[in-house]
Amino acid sequence: MTASSLVSHFWLGVLTPLTAVCTIPLYPAFIAFLASADGDGRRRSPVLLGLLVVAGVVTFMAAVGVVYSLVLGEAINNAVETFSPVAFWLLGGVGVVMLVRPTLFAELPTVEPPQSTYPAVSAFSYGFFFGAIIIPCNPGLIATFFSTTPVLYDTQLESMLGFVSFGLGLGAPLLGFALVSESVGHRLTRLLARHSSYVYRITGLIVLAVSVYYIWFVLPTVPPVFG
Repeated sequence: MTASSLVSHFWLGVLTPLTAVCTIPLYPAFIAFLASADGDGRRRSPVLLGLLVVAGVVTFMAAVGVVYSLVLGEAINNAVETFSPVAFWLLGGVGVVMLVRPTLFAELPTVEPPQSTYPAVSAFSYGFFFGAIIIPCNPGLIATFFSTTPVLYDTQLESMLGFVSFGLGLGAPLLGFALVSESVGHRLTRLLARHSSYVYRITGLIVLAVSVYYIWFVLPTVPPVFG
């Protein structure tokens, strides 16, 4: 494992919610939640709530990482050499679909994260369920993450660190919304919604490029993982 692997998965995590069109409707609700939590007579730091959201996302991805790395680790190790080429060919197909029909995955339904009477609990729950919602909402980049994980990391611990890094990236845009003003946040979400088809096409191009790179340059030299 190298630091560049963790950095690349962090930035992949950052891109994932920003290019998941069906999560865009969640951003105004999140901004409204931050505003209401600050306006009910008991001032709460948006930064603290944003950090709790990130903690929720990281907790969800860490849980997925435990299952992936510790429970399924040996099965993944046995299947990497056989099924990795198939996985990256399928990943390339997803990229082509996103380029040709960018609205297909945007038509997936959006599920609102749960709320509670306690802002701190709501913020953590929002992050946890945001992590769960994002997986079917942006299959291209999520598949890129899962496909590259067994290639980039050699042990279960390294794989777990990759999941944590990806989770930090997923939560980073939400922390960014917590740091900016309410009006700026709404302008950003409208901008993403207005250019959603371009966002999906760019994502499809990234996914296709990643799949081609791994098929032609990486997989022929991939050593066994989780050894």
